[in-house]
Amino acid sequence: MARTKWLKIRVSDQEIADIKKRTGSHDMSNYVRSLVLDQPIAPPEPKHKKIVHSADPELVRAINRIGININQIAKQTNTGQEVGNAVLIALLDLQTTLDKALASSMPDDR
Repeated sequence: MARTKWLKIRVSDQEIADIKKRTGSHDMSNYVRSLVLDQPIAPPEPKHKKIVHSADPELVRAINRIGININQIAKQTNTGQEVGNAVLIALLDLQTTLDKALASSMPDDR
């Protein structure tokens, strides 16, 4: 069912604080709608946790600098300027090195 209508109410600072406190981890719209319509309040859906892998900051900076250089080479290539074979070979070597470095720095728990 599409919900196309708005129900607007005014509340005080204290009232909104109380509502947010009662809402907890529920979506406020669903929570208030359930209360007003005398419907059971479903448990909140679990939030998905974002997995963050730690990385060596110096490695991240080095990869960023390499990325900047690769972008400059791509820009040069896209403007019609030739890129020498030495640069292409260096890029392939760089890709191999980066692949190995990333593989060794990532945990096997993914």
